[in-house]
Formats: sequence, structure tokens, C-alpha cells
Amino acid sequence: MSNEQEGGPVVVQDLGPWVIEMQWPKGATQGGPAVLVVRPKGGTGYPPGGISSTVLRQIDFKEAGEALRRQTAVSELRSEVRERYEADRTQRLKRAAAQGVTDEYLALLASAYVTYVNQGGIGPLAHLAERVGKSQSTVKGHLWQARKRGLLTGSAGRAGGALTEKASAILARIVPGAQQTNPDTRDEE
Repeated sequence: MSNEQEGGPVVVQDLGPWVIEMQWPKGATQGGPAVLVVRPKGGTGYPPGGISSTVLRQIDFKEAGEALRRQTAVSELRSEVRERYEADRTQRLKRAAAQGVTDEYLALLASAYVTYVNQGGIGPLAHLAERVGKSQSTVKGHLWQARKRGLLTGSAGRAGGALTEKASAILARIVPGAQQTNPDTRDEE
């Protein structure tokens, strides 16, 4: 029913042959929309008579505002869950790093790396180095080791890759609820 565009959240309503898009400014959850777009529903052709006052009176601004607030609440909840998950992940990573360069540590590091890169994160080495408390060159070496030990696919010198089955098995064993917990990548740590 709704999605988010550049200007702010958008709520979509279906009114027969018409689609109504209402966009609010970023951060706004009260009042009416700042932008209103009325267009023919795709594939139905141009409705006879065009946009009329009857069509405009059918727009349910109250329901759109309620939908906006529901959308905002869900988005905030997802953000809180993601932040809590990442804080827990950082603690697991630091504890594992304190035990040395084990397969468990490398699997956790590889998982954090893959998730960060797949989410479009910039500077994954700096990001991970800060989280683990190691230098960027150390983290780079650890990722290289993860690849050598068969925990991470991809080529050196290129960001990204994927966890191997071996890494996934380690994560399933050491991370409580690994298959269900991650809000971003349900199949990795």
C-alpha cells in the first residue's frame, strides 16, 4: 500500500480506474500530504470523463494519514531491531576476536562484511575495523584468511562475496537463532 520515495513517505490508494499517490515531507506524520498525484491505473486506459470532483472527493485523506503513521511505526521498529541486532553482532565479533583468529571469528567477520557490502556500505574495512577494534590492514588480512579457509567467496581486491556453506554452518552453531534473527539477510548471521 505504501513505499518511500526521495521526498518522503508515499501512500497509495486505489480508486477504481485511478491510482492516487500522496507524498508527505520527510519526518512529517501529521496533516495532509505535500504532493498529490492522480493517474489512470496502468493498463486500463484513460478513464472516460477524466478526473472529476467525484474522484477527488473519494480520496480518503484520513485513511492515508493513518496508513502513513502505521508505515512510520513499522519503519521505526525495524530500525530499532536492526540497531539492536548490529550491537549484538558487534559484541559477538569482539568476543570472538579476543579468542584469536579462529574459524568462528572469521565466519562472524565474513558475515558482518557481506551484510555491510550488500547493504551498500562504503568503506567496509574501516567500518569493520572500528567494530572489531583492529586496524584496517588487520581486518583485510582476516578477510583474506576467511577466503583461504573456505568461509567467504569472492576475489581479493573486490568488495563483496558470499558466505560459504561452511561459514553458514558455523554461524548456525554459534549464533543463537541465526536463521531467524537477522533483519536484513535471513539466510546469514
